Parts: sequence; C-alpha cells; structure tokens
Amino acid sequence: MDEFLVELADLLEVEKSELTSGYPLEENENWDSLAFISVLVMIDEHFQLTISNDALRKCSVVGDLLKLIIDKQQLIGS
Repeated sequence: MDEFLVELADLLEVEKSELTSGYPLEENENWDSLAFISVLVMIDEHFQLTISNDALRKCSVVGDLLKLIIDKQQLIGS
C-alpha cells in the first residue's frame, strides 16, 4: 500500500504525508481524467484488482479509495 501511496502522491504532485484519509481528491487540480485512468492502472498493477469507473468515481477522499481497495481485496480473498 505504501508504494501505491507514493505513486498516488507523485501523480497528484503532493507530498505523501499530505495524503491523509481525508485528503480530497477532486479538489486537487491534477485529479483529472488522465489521473483517474492512471489510478485504475496503478490499482491493477499493485493489487491485481480491477476497479470499475463508477466505484472509483464515488471516491471523494483518499480514505474512500483505500477502503475500496481493501474491500475489493477482501471480497476476492473470501
């Protein structure tokens, strides 16, 4: 998860320490369609998970994104 957060911080052009669970994704000027697609690819590369566009679109803060990944991992693992 740490490596994923480092890449996310790089994508959003912020320090990793800024990516708290309450960090608002949509308020970041770099959260655009390219970043959106990049995050889907990063999730696939790091976690071998496929996340739908709709599920990612519902993530308004970093905590939502992390919960989505964890929930999907648990669903796949069960």
